[in-house]
Amino acid sequence: MPMAICKFHIRSPCKWSHKQIILATLLGGLVAVTLTAGISISLAPARISFSVTNTIAGKSEDTQFYNFTLVAHNSSPRMAVLYGTLDAEIWYSPTVWVPALVDRTTALPDGRTPPDSETQMNVCAEYWQSKQVVPTTTNNNNNQQQQQPLPVGQAPAISPPATRSTANNTDWSSCTVMVIAKVWFKAGSGISTRSYDVRASCSQ
Repeated sequence: MPMAICKFHIRSPCKWSHKQIILATLLGGLVAVTLTAGISISLAPARISFSVTNTIAGKSEDTQFYNFTLVAHNSSPRMAVLYGTLDAEIWYSPTVWVPALVDRTTALPDGRTPPDSETQMNVCAEYWQSKQVVPTTTNNNNNQQQQQPLPVGQAPAISPPATRSTANNTDWSSCTVMVIAKVWFKAGSGISTRSYDVRASCSQ
């Protein structure tokens, strides 16, 4: 009895045309760009600003204190701001400044400002801690020395002589508050960004 032989024909897989390959490559690149842009936008640094309120200059028999409230604003709807360091300086002349003590114990217990919020910190400065920056000198075309002011925030060189009269006559009303901070930004419980050095000035 003859045996029946069954033959199966397996179709070869469909080959893509050059147009389909190019289109798939373009779509893949577009998806990659979209994902990268979305991640970059979500991890972009938040917009932060600082302001000064409740300024009080108090005099005593031996010295003069200057107290104020430093308000840190975080206007980002998603990113929280994490503060590593936060320092303040009070400049009441182009070359003389006072280091200020920032109280972060109550306002920033975990070192962060939540999204779309503000944090208030008490700051105190004492005149007797004042520092003076020595300007650099350059020679002009007539070989005469001229003083060049140093950038605000540069490390102090010497301390000026202070007396009771100069302390009591210090004009705190026209001073500038310089804020120096190191911050990170974080969205929810995700990974935080790299650290950023922030310098801001608040004129009164």
